[in-house]
Amino acid sequence: MRNWWILIKERFSPVSYVPMILLFTGANGLYMSKSLAMEFSWQRYALVLLLMLSFFFRMRCFDEIKDYEVDLKINPTRPLARGVLSVPQVKKGLIVMILFEMILSATMGIWPFVVHTIAIFYSLLMYEEFFIGDLLRPYLTTYAVSHTFVSVLLGASSAVAMTNLSPDKITNTQILFFLMNWAFFNLFEFARKTFALSEERPKVASYSNIFTPRGAWFLSWSQVVAGVVLVHYSLIDQQRFSWIFAGAVVYTLISLVYAVRPKAETARIFRNLTGIYLLAHYILVCLAIGA
Repeated sequence: MRNWWILIKERFSPVSYVPMILLFTGANGLYMSKSLAMEFSWQRYALVLLLMLSFFFRMRCFDEIKDYEVDLKINPTRPLARGVLSVPQVKKGLIVMILFEMILSATMGIWPFVVHTIAIFYSLLMYEEFFIGDLLRPYLTTYAVSHTFVSVLLGASSAVAMTNLSPDKITNTQILFFLMNWAFFNLFEFARKTFALSEERPKVASYSNIFTPRGAWFLSWSQVVAGVVLVHYSLIDQQRFSWIFAGAVVYTLISLVYAVRPKAETARIFRNLTGIYLLAHYILVCLAIGA
């Protein structure tokens, strides 16, 4: 357990990941509860949160295994590369987590079990890189968006687990809300691999060295626009949309500093700002839904 905690602390920092998962789970669950005029259950939310924490940590472990051979050469201080846990040990842990998620979702009803099992199946396809890894890996953006799509399924899983709604009763408007998650997970992925020229590492792909710093900024910003538009068309109370729009405007104006002057300092500001904005966005969404 001590070694697992080292892996969590170094590669799945609770300070960084847990707040985002709390808000992601809450926003999707609250949205569906409000859509169905159901009372939000904090007890059920706690169970769904456990489900999401396990899923997100499991995806982190998938990445650690996939990156193991590369980490031995480029990142030898990472937990698996330096032998804190072996790949077989992590794989056994993954089996336990999958069983835990299936059992937990089943206790919440047949539909939570069905939808979450679909999400698990997709995550396994991600792990196998959809069996076309050699074709996908050279295309960083395509690789990313094919993996971040899992956020749509997780949004649906959170919503269905909170309400036990049959998937065939999910409306097009609710699907738009789940698609919003995809846009903001893309933003996270694009921004975290956007650097200044002085920060780039040899043989390590980034959006800034593929599209140039300004192109990488625009790619990230496009997901803000897409996500905000999707929220606009999925919110029940449009009067509260102005809060979410204002958050996007503030993020855009501050992040432009990197686009105008792509130096190491502004690149760090851009990456950190994006993390803060993602949290702020989901907070604003929760307030807009539940205020």
